[in-house]
Amino acid sequence: MSTVAPPRRARTSSGADLPTLMHPKTPLKRSELVALRRDIHRHPELGFKEERTCALVEKHLSELGLKTRVMAGTGVTALVESGTAGKTLMVRSDLDGLPIVEETAADWKSANVGVMHACGHDLHTAILLGTAKSLVQAPPSKGRVKLNFQPAEEGLNGAGAMIKAGIMDAPKVDAVLGYHIWQSLPVGKIGVVTGPAMAAVDRFNVTLRGKGGHAAYPHRSVDTVLVAANVITALQSIVARNVDPLDAAVVTVARIQSGTAFNIIPPEAHLEGTVRTFSKEAGKTIPRRFREIVTGVAKAMGATAEIEYIREHSPLVNDAAMSEFMRGIVKQVLGKKALADDAHPSMGGEDHSAYQEIAPGCYIFIGSAPKQGETFPHHHPKFNPDEDALEIGVSVMAEAARTWLARN
Repeated sequence: MSTVAPPRRARTSSGADLPTLMHPKTPLKRSELVALRRDIHRHPELGFKEERTCALVEKHLSELGLKTRVMAGTGVTALVESGTAGKTLMVRSDLDGLPIVEETAADWKSANVGVMHACGHDLHTAILLGTAKSLVQAPPSKGRVKLNFQPAEEGLNGAGAMIKAGIMDAPKVDAVLGYHIWQSLPVGKIGVVTGPAMAAVDRFNVTLRGKGGHAAYPHRSVDTVLVAANVITALQSIVARNVDPLDAAVVTVARIQSGTAFNIIPPEAHLEGTVRTFSKEAGKTIPRRFREIVTGVAKAMGATAEIEYIREHSPLVNDAAMSEFMRGIVKQVLGKKALADDAHPSMGGEDHSAYQEIAPGCYIFIGSAPKQGETFPHHHPKFNPDEDALEIGVSVMAEAARTWLARN
């Protein structure tokens, strides 16, 4: 569960600056989805600050005749009812952008300098709004679809905040579907993985304390830069020698901060990074060995270590039956060739995992690599997904919702 308290949502404006595109009685058009995505892309917002995006989602859902509810500060939910008793399927997207300065030349590039939709959440939101319209036009035969527009996926555990606010209850969610546009797959392909699909995410902060002094007299000091270098090197032995070679894991020190001048040995050094695992065994082994190595190396070199080690969220695990179901939907909607043969788990993390710990679910990868030119990856300032992924996402998710509810 998230330890970050989401802020109270401020009152939104009249919505005059928001596009009016969702007309429930007209066919869903590609141009409509593209316009939505580009509007969201132009106005990115960071986690728990998605005020305009929240208002946009509320506006479009209301225009579809759906009753909305704001949760966890800037999250939105609504139900698409069939009118006949049945189960509840939740479909989820995320809303937040990243603290990245955009470097694309797009006409719709971010107007909020320093914030960018560089992970595809703008497409995710447009896809779920399009799915909502499709389901309103052709409702499921029974049961209901719970729409989950979640805030703060990027490192703030918005899923935990939504769960705490009651997204999985009233009505109780029986199954979950999620998706991510995927630059590792060409547009037109869908990846479905059975079992672990995305890794658990741990975060660590280490403060090493030694004895500062003059760089010309290192024997009178305890050099924390040297200690940090040895700690970083030693940490790489964990994956190499403490984790089963057949079990994927990552230990990355991504940030080092120490020192103030070229001739001063600093008394402190700070390390920050992440650990990624799939298995429960590795998830227990690595934190234990991490602490042993950091404290042991520091002590051997005359320093001390203060460690903060945080489990951000668990692995995202796809239910076998739900994964097989989604493969069938992809083949039904797009044809056999659309199903990627080489879909494999990602060491990236997703707080969507929290929902699938409560209810069975499947999280799929929607190919978005452009057909021409260079493909820039997620979290890159030139991130460039192909907008054809929008229609593909809507067609798959809407049909999946109808079919699952009809069969269950």
